[in-house]
Amino acid sequence: MLAKKLFRSGLTLLAVFAVVWIATIAWWQAVNRMPTTTDIVTCLFLLPLGMVLGYRVIKRALDGIRANVAAGRGLATAAAPVAADNAVAAADPQDTTRHWRATLLGSAFRTAVGADADALVKAAQTYTQPDMTDVQGFGSPIFAAPVADLDTEDLRNKLAARHPGLDWTRESLRALALCSDMVEKLAAQAAASQPAKAGAEPARLVVTALLPRDCTPQQQSAADDWLRQQIRPHWPAERVTLEPIAAKGDADALLLLDRATQALNRPSEERTLRMVVVADSLIGARAVEQLTQQSQLYDADQNKHGRLPGEAAAGVLLGSPADPLAQGTQASAPADGEAPAAPLVLTRAGVARLSAPTADRGHPDTEALGGVVRQVLEALAAKPDGANDNNKSKPADDAASAAPSLIAAVVADTGVHPVRTAEIARVVAERLPALDSAEDVLSLGRPCGYLGAAGALLPVAVAHQLSQQTGRPVLALTANDVQQRGAIAVVPSLT
Repeated sequence: MLAKKLFRSGLTLLAVFAVVWIATIAWWQAVNRMPTTTDIVTCLFLLPLGMVLGYRVIKRALDGIRANVAAGRGLATAAAPVAADNAVAAADPQDTTRHWRATLLGSAFRTAVGADADALVKAAQTYTQPDMTDVQGFGSPIFAAPVADLDTEDLRNKLAARHPGLDWTRESLRALALCSDMVEKLAAQAAASQPAKAGAEPARLVVTALLPRDCTPQQQSAADDWLRQQIRPHWPAERVTLEPIAAKGDADALLLLDRATQALNRPSEERTLRMVVVADSLIGARAVEQLTQQSQLYDADQNKHGRLPGEAAAGVLLGSPADPLAQGTQASAPADGEAPAAPLVLTRAGVARLSAPTADRGHPDTEALGGVVRQVLEALAAKPDGANDNNKSKPADDAASAAPSLIAAVVADTGVHPVRTAEIARVVAERLPALDSAEDVLSLGRPCGYLGAAGALLPVAVAHQLSQQTGRPVLALTANDVQQRGAIAVVPSLT
């Protein structure tokens, strides 16, 4: 990276001097002027040097302005949904809806490590870090975590045929390709989870697709059309409701999960399944340039606190806890000779916001993350709908203390950032003392990189598969956003 920067700077300096010298000498010849020593020093040396220095000063100023504007927009958009839906300080301990749960019928994900939970867990446990890759396309490799064998050319051609004139960046195409893969897999799981009955109308499938921040309304409309095509072979088109949404903050996926859980617990005239899918990609020249301008691009020598570009997609399939067809019905059938596994459920999410952006150095602020973890543990200690009379008669501290010993593991979206790593370690040590923050906390950001909006949902999908394996609750955390923090738990239905 340093050699590349020096080479570029040298070429720029040489080009400026060459242009100024040629123009100056041509002007002297045109006016028949014999240059003095002062003319030579001023025009051939001081002038080009001043132009280069002026350019550097103006560029730094503009980069700083862009970074401040981008940070301000990010904080403003992150604050709005969080303040509206969840705030730890405003959480009502008597709110019985905090105990609502949704039946978790299926999940899927795809990352640079692959789509297998065991492989991803192993990569996180061994602190595997991605290699250097030329994700920008002009022979300058950086540390990045692209998904292998992702075909976007065929997708580009099909989108161009159906939506001519619509411009797609490399990142947006890769994100849509990942999203369509998740939607197709989960639609197949939805079809497998619902037993066919003669004359029975299929449940309504509500699909929420969270797309990258820069996804335009026209691209969202095209994505809606494309994703419906992926669902059509598995589910009747007239029974599908699809809503594409552009992300605003890195924890938006948890807010959408919480919204889906609440909707499934409210009275409805028709059976409903809800699918939440998110995909994001930072594998492309535009995303890398944005990280560079904001001084956030990871560099092993110069910026160890930066973000390592990655990409991923994740999704979950939810059913109503009151739906008898959803109880005991999983998308993956048990093996021969095995008893059917108890259905897994998803608690409501807790999402909060730090009072200030996370610093690159210093002590972490654990108030927001500790608060949302406490919310989830309190909900986990009580039975759904507040039916646990024993816990209702206890103080909140006593009710929450029963839950930590049940947690088998913690899955987080964080990577190499030291302050965020310390933040999660402290919260785990305080709220879940039975767990080892080194062994039982899986940081998916280390092998997968920074995943943008997809980072918050990936731990939930992995937690689902870990809970299936262990039969115990698994906690999913998000702390990769500059200020948003979130927590949610996947638990067996009898917990």
